[in-house]
Amino acid sequence: MPSVLFVDDDMNLLQGLRRSLRDQPYNLFIANSAEMAMSMCQREAFDLVVADYRMSGMSGMDLVNWLAENLPDTVCIMLTGHADVELMKEAINQGHVFRFLTKPCHDVELSLAVREGLELQLKS
Repeated sequence: MPSVLFVDDDMNLLQGLRRSLRDQPYNLFIANSAEMAMSMCQREAFDLVVADYRMSGMSGMDLVNWLAENLPDTVCIMLTGHADVELMKEAINQGHVFRFLTKPCHDVELSLAVREGLELQLKS
């Protein structure tokens, strides 16, 4: 079964995601910081990482860049509360981000993006 890691410094959001996505066909893990996510990724392989762009400490983009260097097969989805078009272009053009979603993100939209990201990961 695929493994998906959700990274956000908002624990309420992470717990809500865990509840709303619990019936999905993948193992769901959460981390409340990019640093925690990096540590988890060094111990376990994740097929897909969904990270918030703005977190206290290391940013989600820093995490995505680290993943691209160290675990390049990991598919990444970025969440942001601020629709910064230049940021989106940069992240997607670098090839490190599969999809960019704005918060609040509906469960259906997020589930679809995760499913499509996992399908892409399986093809690679």
